Amino acid sequence: MARQTTRPRVKKKKWFPILAPKLFNEQIIGEIPLYESEAVLNRVFSVNMMSLTGNPRNQQINVIIRINKVQDGKGMTEVLGFEMMPSSVKRIVRRGRTKISDSIVIATSDNKKVRVKPLIITNTVVNNSTATSIRLSVRNALASLANKLTYDKLVEEIMSFKLQKHLGNVASNITPIKSSTIRSFRIIEKEGVRVIRPKEMRTHFKEEKKAGVQEERREIGEEEKKEEKSEIKGGDKERAEEKQKKDMEKDGEEEIEDKKGDGNEEERKEEGKVEVGKGKKEKKKGKEK
Repeated sequence: MARQTTRPRVKKKKWFPILAPKLFNEQIIGEIPLYESEAVLNRVFSVNMMSLTGNPRNQQINVIIRINKVQDGKGMTEVLGFEMMPSSVKRIVRRGRTKISDSIVIATSDNKKVRVKPLIITNTVVNNSTATSIRLSVRNALASLANKLTYDKLVEEIMSFKLQKHLGNVASNITPIKSSTIRSFRIIEKEGVRVIRPKEMRTHFKEEKKAGVQEERREIGEEEKKEEKSEIKGGDKERAEEKQKKDMEKDGEEEIEDKKGDGNEEERKEEGKVEVGKGKKEKKKGKEK
């Protein structure tokens, strides 16, 4: 009789569904094959925002989510951040406009740190002082608003594009704005990251405003120097023209004096000839006598 052999049982993987965050109605966004449901915890992946909202206008944004807990064999997720595709950022920027980008770490009312990267595009090209004032006003608006909102509420404001509109209104008080958006935001869980508070923003605003004033003064000083140089060049031309006139006048006077001298010499020669002629006549008269 043949010997019966027992094969070890191979554990099969199961498909565990992943649900979207509460902000997107906890719809199923995918499945993961795993042996146990607990192995799905703390997994991070990105999902296109169009598949979450169903709006094709949001296809240039990728939402970063993480599985934070398992409930009834389903993975529950939370939003860690989002980021715009580089190609969509390039389409916004055009010639004849100024791109004002920034990166700031702010804290919410529930003490969560978030790095936000706003992007402002102006209608026309602006100077450095105007761009600095826009950047500082946007920073102050972000820091003061985040201090009043929880992290979930801040994410909702960003995902609904209300915060982007608010930043555009803040920047439009300084100069006309073409578009205002947020390139990316991401929650920060590291320690030791410097967070800018609204009060600190005022001091930074004053310091950088002074820097902007200094830049304006430098620009004004450079313009004045250029004007002075142009005036000096113009003055040099006037002086050169005056010298030429004076030289011409001197040359004319010398020519007149030379002509006068030539005329005097001719008169003297004629007088000498007359005197010589008189002497000869007198000699002839003496001989005749």
